Amino acid sequence: MNIVAVIFCYLIGSVNFAYLVAKYKKINIQEIGSGNPGSSNVLRALGRNYAIVVLLGDLFKGVVPFLLFGIQTESIIYGVMAVVGHCFPIFYKFKGGKGVATYLGTVVGYIIFLAPDLAILFWQFFFILGFVVLYFGIFYIFRISAISSLITCTVGSLYIIFQESTALITASQILIVVLIFYQHRENLSRLSKGDENKF
Repeated sequence: MNIVAVIFCYLIGSVNFAYLVAKYKKINIQEIGSGNPGSSNVLRALGRNYAIVVLLGDLFKGVVPFLLFGIQTESIIYGVMAVVGHCFPIFYKFKGGKGVATYLGTVVGYIIFLAPDLAILFWQFFFILGFVVLYFGIFYIFRISAISSLITCTVGSLYIIFQESTALITASQILIVVLIFYQHRENLSRLSKGDENKF
């Protein structure tokens, strides 16, 4: 494993598009809505167009390791480091987002570049579409982004574990999902009380 790649991908993950978009609009995203610097809060604060920019930027951070470091299983670990960077960004005093979009970007990168038996474009598109349908299907039912996010990330991690089944990859996927759940601890607390915000 390349330590330079690990550090570089962490730094890529530390670039927070919610902070950048909010700064462009001259607001502090941490003082609005949930205070979370992610696409869901940007949607509430600034509207759909800005939220799409943030979402695409965060997704892309998860794909970048595969683009830069090629078709190798280590790229999964590099993607995980981008998620860690998003959650604990060095550029923003280690106060970042919840890591969902960046992690799902890693899952997308895995499907496109590494997944066995998915070399055909149709199957890549089919699997990615499946995750999109899963996320928005759950969101349509519950109208709560945290539920959609946590279930989709869990399914993504199980998919990678099932495909790779090595100790290092399995551990990385378990740890990153635990981190994403930890980042949602306030949402989970509100859910347990029935107080979570709905869209």
